[in-house]
Amino acid sequence: MKLLGAACASVFALGIAFGDTALQLSNPQYDTLTPIDSVPSSQQITTVFNNSTGDALVGLQALANPPPMSNPDRGVQLRSVRALIHYCATSPCAENDPAHVTLLAIANDAVYRDARSGSELLVLRATLESLGVLQIPSDLNILVPQLQHPSRDIRATAARALRDLGNTQAIGPLRARLTIETVPQVKTAISDALRVLGQPI
Repeated sequence: MKLLGAACASVFALGIAFGDTALQLSNPQYDTLTPIDSVPSSQQITTVFNNSTGDALVGLQALANPPPMSNPDRGVQLRSVRALIHYCATSPCAENDPAHVTLLAIANDAVYRDARSGSELLVLRATLESLGVLQIPSDLNILVPQLQHPSRDIRATAARALRDLGNTQAIGPLRARLTIETVPQVKTAISDALRVLGQPI
């Protein structure tokens, strides 16, 4: 019985459609992208994608932004979204870098952008956090509208992402939201963002 289980495990692969091809995750890839008690490092991810940063980037792009109706494994998708920040070709990351472009595509996708509940909301949250970390000034245009999102978690995440972005043009929208925000968690995130951006309140 153990032999049969091992044989089944060795041929297990998770297929995810991407354009005209399908990305097949090997057991090591799947195991790296699914732990619940740790976050995989970029070195671990690169190792399981043929020790190639290029292969890792392509794989992460496919996993982070799967095609509609593909029913992705949300745990794998979330880890892929978060891992993309480590695969920019330059530091700081360029606006047209494939990793950044993938994050923008997710943030602009109505499935995630307009989500009100469920796992899509988690993907949106991870995407906004990742955009903040990349510190590309033009991402202000993606993050500011999320200050109006119905979800308090997304509003708080948007405020933290604007803090991390470091673009002082966010001060006005953050102050405007603070005047009407009623949720303490969000107010705290906005106040912290304003403090970091140089506007004590």
